[in-house]
Amino acid sequence: MTKAMLKTMAAIAVVAAFMFSGANRIAMAQGAAPAAPAPAAAPDEAGTRSFTMVSIEADGAKIWLPSVIAVDQGDKVKLTLKNLVPGAENQHGFTIPAYNITEVVTRGEPKTITFVADKAGVFPFFCQLHAGHVGGSLIVEPKK
Repeated sequence: MTKAMLKTMAAIAVVAAFMFSGANRIAMAQGAAPAAPAPAAAPDEAGTRSFTMVSIEADGAKIWLPSVIAVDQGDKVKLTLKNLVPGAENQHGFTIPAYNITEVVTRGEPKTITFVADKAGVFPFFCQLHAGHVGGSLIVEPKK
């Protein structure tokens, strides 16, 4: 991996860390001040967590942002998927295999999916159409 790619991925990870609702829990666990909650992760209705996931290209890497989202087990999750990657290829995938979610998102045609986060753990998401794209994680915190 090139040095530029590593710097880009590190910058993306920092931005993503502050874009998901679990950033406060991570910051407090590390002894840092909690981050401000991200508006995109605000509850729509009781028990629903909403996120806008955007596919972009940065330094040649195609990624979904935020690259990490966190919810509580039992939450209803609403994802709005937007493909903003320029170029001739106008479709990119989004899949969370553990939740049987597989979508193809065409540029200019957002998709909304909902599911219940009924399994606790860390689950990868990625583009099932292009193996070289950078993936991310869905963190489902167990019921307390």
